[in-house]
Amino acid sequence: MTVEMTPTRRALAAVLGGKVDYVPPANPLAQTTKELMEFAKASWPKAHTDPKMMADLAAAPWEVCGIEAARPQFDISLEAEVLGCRLDWNKSDRPPVADHVYTDPKDITWPDDLEQAGRIPHVLGAIDILRKRYAGDLPIIPVITAPFTVAGHVLGVEKLVMMTVTDPDKAHAAISAATDFCIEYGRLQTAYGAHILFPADPSASGDLISPGTYEEFVLPYHKKFARNVSCPKILHICGHTERLLPHIKRSGMDCFSFDSPPAWYVRQQLGNAMRCLGSLDVIDLMPGGTPKQVYDRTVQCIREGVDVVGTACDVSTGTPLENLKAYVRACRETPVPDSDDPEDCVRAIGMARARMKAERKIVLGDDGDAF
Repeated sequence: MTVEMTPTRRALAAVLGGKVDYVPPANPLAQTTKELMEFAKASWPKAHTDPKMMADLAAAPWEVCGIEAARPQFDISLEAEVLGCRLDWNKSDRPPVADHVYTDPKDITWPDDLEQAGRIPHVLGAIDILRKRYAGDLPIIPVITAPFTVAGHVLGVEKLVMMTVTDPDKAHAAISAATDFCIEYGRLQTAYGAHILFPADPSASGDLISPGTYEEFVLPYHKKFARNVSCPKILHICGHTERLLPHIKRSGMDCFSFDSPPAWYVRQQLGNAMRCLGSLDVIDLMPGGTPKQVYDRTVQCIREGVDVVGTACDVSTGTPLENLKAYVRACRETPVPDSDDPEDCVRAIGMARARMKAERKIVLGDDGDAF
């Protein structure tokens, strides 16, 4: 057991493969619940454009529940908006992209002064406020929409996926342009004080693309982003990513935030190539489960080898504070698994494997077996 750490040191150590005193509850998924918004005196859509309100809402999970992360920027459409897309502000909490502005990748452009473009200065301002307010002791983990998803937003996801088959050169050109944009924005977030970046690439899910498509059209651009932004990075991909994991581990990202695969399987597949963050269900468990169920699931994730415990996706507005607090309490009270004790590790993995097969939660192969 190491000495007690600050939340920032704990999160950085966990993401970069160091020793921690406990597995951190450093959740970078959005946690803008009704109660936390009331605490922060935040409202939609103002929280997207007011740096102080954004900072207050980003810090509310820490202030109220002890969750050891502040995540400014609450949507993944900001990047597309800066690139010229119109958003649907009728859904003001997470405004989706309403139209796709490009047909030819060579036309993808963005303002020369990206620091002042669209809502970017509001996010950068919130990062600056948080860095000064907590003197660096609370990890700031802003989201940044990753290249494949950005390209899908400006072209249309279905069109981009089809283009990978019918016109691969055009697909590469679009994703390459999106990558250059993401690198520039990621460097700005880092310069303003982000401790860790959270590139989210939901359109690169195994539910939408094949492992071969990921390897050809996503992996090279994840690698390029990882090489060119000098800040620790947690890559998030939604849905079923079981068959993508052999490629994800080569992405150059520091940590993988996952959704559907069981924790033990992600840990097994990534080995020591990446750390992993996951995965508390946000459909049933977090909004509708009991604090004990959340506590027990958090312990299970830790026993199965995650380096950071977080949610599978953004939490719903009705998620009760007691469930968020139970998750934090479980992290602080559960001993870090002893990787030097093979019997302890084998026991945890074996129990997880048996449970997942018995409950038929996933299918990892034709026979439902992971091995």
